[in-house]
Amino acid sequence: MSSQETNEDTTPAAADRTRAGVPVWMAVVAVIVLVAGLTVLGVGGTRYLQARSAHQVAQEREEVAETAAQVIINAFSFDHRDVDESLKQLAAASTGDFLAEQEQWAQDVRTRVVEQKAVTTATVSHTAVEILDRDAGDAAVLVVFTAHSEREGQDDITGRQAMRVDLTRVDGQWKADAVNQVGVTVPVGQSSQSVQDLAVPEEGAGEQGTDEQGNGEQETGGNAGAAGETDDAPEAGETTPAPTTTAGR
Repeated sequence: MSSQETNEDTTPAAADRTRAGVPVWMAVVAVIVLVAGLTVLGVGGTRYLQARSAHQVAQEREEVAETAAQVIINAFSFDHRDVDESLKQLAAASTGDFLAEQEQWAQDVRTRVVEQKAVTTATVSHTAVEILDRDAGDAAVLVVFTAHSEREGQDDITGRQAMRVDLTRVDGQWKADAVNQVGVTVPVGQSSQSVQDLAVPEEGAGEQGTDEQGNGEQETGGNAGAAGETDDAPEAGETTPAPTTTAGR
């Protein structure tokens, strides 16, 4: 056998081994890299979706908190020079029962604010999202605020109170369908003098003395707040009546 024939026999065999060997290990490496890549992609994708979902929830919480705060500002801020605009803004941010109730007391608020030449301003200090159901489109926010009322010929009144604002999503927008007082109104500054002057019941005075003090606090709270026309504090779950100037507006 000549050397030429030997070369002709061995060269194709080497070529076969090269073609057969290189794709095998490259295929194994490619599979490993592909699996690792898919794993990383899957973990990264899951984390991205989780982060995105958390970000969306945080954004929605911020949105409902801001909406609730603005509802309180609209409901407890009036100027006798443009009271109709204030009532219009409040109605635009309301729906359901809360919107229907405004039709009952809007005229009374307008009359009182104009007659007393009142200017009331609400300043929100804290908000806390109590409920947020994105699927159902429901939310509830606790809002703590201070309402300051200036009326011609009368002393200024300032009261701090908390409200729960129930919201529902309507056509992609959050709107208030209920506003309820939480706790009692706390007079601030000079407005608190009537509370400070209350007589402390003597020991053994019994329930009668306690009731008298409690009634005094309720009356002061009603005058300092902006949540209703009567001196009695709202029952739990009761919708807040019209904010009127005679009730601290």
